[in-house]
Amino acid sequence: MTLQISPLSAALGAEATGVDLSGSVSDADQEALRQAISDNLVLVIRDQQMTSPEYLAAVRLFGETMEQQLSTFLLEDHPEIAVLDSSTSELDEDGNPFPVGSRAWHSDHTNHAEPPKMTALRAVQLPKSGGGDTGFANMHSAYDALPATRKTELNALQTVNKIEDKAYVSDEARAKFGALQSHPLIRTHPETGKKAIYLHPGKVDHIEGMTSADSKDFVDDLMEEIIQPDVIYRHVWQPGDLTIWDNRAVLHIAHRGYDHTEQRLMHRVLIKGDRPH
Repeated sequence: MTLQISPLSAALGAEATGVDLSGSVSDADQEALRQAISDNLVLVIRDQQMTSPEYLAAVRLFGETMEQQLSTFLLEDHPEIAVLDSSTSELDEDGNPFPVGSRAWHSDHTNHAEPPKMTALRAVQLPKSGGGDTGFANMHSAYDALPATRKTELNALQTVNKIEDKAYVSDEARAKFGALQSHPLIRTHPETGKKAIYLHPGKVDHIEGMTSADSKDFVDDLMEEIIQPDVIYRHVWQPGDLTIWDNRAVLHIAHRGYDHTEQRLMHRVLIKGDRPH
């Protein structure tokens, strides 16, 4: 097989074919895959069939895996893997299934002092009738498109982030990861030096210097401003897709337009990052 990398959209995203991450991967291919993430922020590696240990080994080509706080979703034998299963989703106020991760555009685990630099998501089973897409938004491009005065305003802000108040977070995880964490709203990528809008609206307790209510209004208005079609790639999952994205520069959302009883089953792994600056 020969590794090939092709763009998926003008905004962000590329696909890789001709590589099998369940076995040995050459140094040249490893470097090409890492560069593809750096260049495109989202990389979809097609046709990957692997066991859980092989999955973890593949993800570790991109960095060190980290502990997740989704306590009730973790594989018993491999707790670094979270199982996201639509068939067991909690219900919203209208009685409809509400899968984890589908509430809003966000970056993962912003309540950590050192949030994950990347997330890996592997399609184990997909709804037979389609749907269950994942949206990705390029926050470098969103920041670059802002007027200079708006950039100056946002550059000065810090978000204070909390852990979610959900049953799937155990008391142990809450004790370990529950302290409020302050992060810059505009972070600088440690490898490229580019600036990006960085936040998880659902985890913003408040913005420093604002009340919680004013912070929510501010974040809601900001999200409406920055989530525009020209910064988005919407990924339509295929069997065997392994998708890895850069949380330091990308927001994502799980779209809900599918029959949840058909089971959208995904395995998620996080890669350790550093403190945002």
